Amino acid sequence: MDMLIALIGAGSGGSFLAIGLAANARLRKTLQSSIAAATINFIVGSLTLTLLILLGIFGAQHLDRLTQVPWWAFLSGLLGVIYVTLNTIIIPKLGLTTTTLTVVCSQMIGSLLIDQWGWFGVTPHPISPSRIVAIVLLLIAVALTQYSPNKNSAH
Repeated sequence: MDMLIALIGAGSGGSFLAIGLAANARLRKTLQSSIAAATINFIVGSLTLTLLILLGIFGAQHLDRLTQVPWWAFLSGLLGVIYVTLNTIIIPKLGLTTTTLTVVCSQMIGSLLIDQWGWFGVTPHPISPSRIVAIVLLLIAVALTQYSPNKNSAH
């Protein structure tokens, strides 16, 4: 049951991410600025998280342990900004489906390498043939989303 709940949570997170990317693309279009759209995204997210901490929704937070966090773990915020900003710029060019598939494919490749060598403190999980096949299938999916038998049709 725990595995099912985890899969539902991950699937929900993926759906929310797609909706968020589409909303951010709309912000960009309306504001005519990728940076402004990404900034609003992070302001709303930061305010939401601050409210959740203040309300104690997820129990006590151990912010006193911040000094124990390795320096590189703080890069996640920077990487999140880069991710959101790049997607806000790219979605109008590739579309949401191709952008999302490309992100998932690159996440899989990065995850495969991190898992293989246990980088960043994760438990190592060796590369397997099925993981390689999954990445190849994702690459095929990215290619198929861009394939159009009628080159004159608009995307």
